[in-house]
Amino acid sequence: MTSIENTIIDAIVELLELQTPHSVGRETRLQDLGIDSGLMLELFLLIEDNVASLDIDPASLRPEHFSTVESLTAFVSQSLLEGEVA
Repeated sequence: MTSIENTIIDAIVELLELQTPHSVGRETRLQDLGIDSGLMLELFLLIEDNVASLDIDPASLRPEHFSTVESLTAFVSQSLLEGEVA
């Protein structure tokens, strides 16, 4: 597991106040956890707070970016790489 993936899982656990954090993994579908568009915004804010130099542009978000923990990790990682180039 990458540190970004751990940060995302920790943010999901915090956001949803989960009692069983080990139930969230790479293949976990965010919709299955009950994360809707409103909670997704809160999740992105939590992730931004915990990942230095991350600034997510909401206009760049696509549904495929937040279908699973793995897709969200890839999106955040790519956003970080693009931020280093900019």
